Amino acid sequence: MKDITDPVVECIESVNPHGKTIPPAGSTTLPGPKGGKNEDGFYELLAEDNCDPEPDIYVTYVGSGNSMLFGPFTSGTVVKITQAPGATPSAKKMGSSNGQAGAVSYHITVPDDPIVWVVDDSGNRAWTECFVPPPPK
Repeated sequence: MKDITDPVVECIESVNPHGKTIPPAGSTTLPGPKGGKNEDGFYELLAEDNCDPEPDIYVTYVGSGNSMLFGPFTSGTVVKITQAPGATPSAKKMGSSNGQAGAVSYHITVPDDPIVWVVDDSGNRAWTECFVPPPPK
């Protein structure tokens, strides 16, 4: 039987590098009135699929044509995403194995709106946006 069901992917606000708090982003958490953007950029990447127990998660950005991908990440990976127009896209390991700052695994910098997508073993794909505003001028 061929798997034709797309996986499910989401990115949810997550903890700071010390893993103790979810920073109040202002727009998405109270008392923020606007909703929709996570100014601090800490996200947990989540994916599930009905046939593949560990679908691959990737981070890319609008306008990349999926040519610049970071990953694969496993479901549950916490990342910091920064939108920096004009910056060179990059992904760097973050955190510490000897200190308390190990809750965030990677810092990903992209020049445009970030997109998180997932692909299962059958090649089925799904995507979502993780809204992060560019830094203030």
